[in-house]
Amino acid sequence: MIHEALGGRPIGLIATSWSGTAIELWMPPSALKDCVDEFPLIPWHQTFDVGYVPNSVVPKVFMAVALDLRDDPNNIHPRTKHDVDYRLSRAGLGVAYNQQVQFQGSIVSSVSLASTSQTVNVTYTGVENIELRNPNGFEVCCQGATCSDDILWVPATISSKNGVTITLTVASQCVALQLIGLRYLWRETPCLFKDAAIYNYTDSNLPSSLFIKYF
Repeated sequence: MIHEALGGRPIGLIATSWSGTAIELWMPPSALKDCVDEFPLIPWHQTFDVGYVPNSVVPKVFMAVALDLRDDPNNIHPRTKHDVDYRLSRAGLGVAYNQQVQFQGSIVSSVSLASTSQTVNVTYTGVENIELRNPNGFEVCCQGATCSDDILWVPATISSKNGVTITLTVASQCVALQLIGLRYLWRETPCLFKDAAIYNYTDSNLPSSLFIKYF
């Protein structure tokens, strides 16, 4: 797709990879436990705990968000390679070639809490508007110091949308309690195929990336 957008110019690809037996099979459980963390932390740390690239730490890096493309519960690799190709090529055109194209989903710009802790407002930037595909994917934590256990996180459903701002309704068990954290798509399989909550309105094949914030 990039070579077509560049008028047929050939593109060279360099891959650094290593194949063979997975090293985890040869590691004792005690050592493996210290190395394996919750799955969403992998893409989060890859973006220097921002959730998306380019950002202020890595301004010339681009990526494709693929967390909504898993359609096979037995495989972590998306089978719809064309979607990954499309998203990655758009990012390459925008970041590497400075073309004026939409290449990423909406980015969280601010989060505000209601005084009663019943609702949370999330405002996005980077897009003219957002497409709301379903009300799910957000979770809040209202107990514990760091909310490190998944069972401490409860759903916060999207109840309304106004432009690029959505309002979340907090689950009843967290109402009137201090909210500790908010996160979005913070699961190993966070949504069904192409069914995340937030997408770019202008280009509906560009989802918003995962997000986490502690208050």
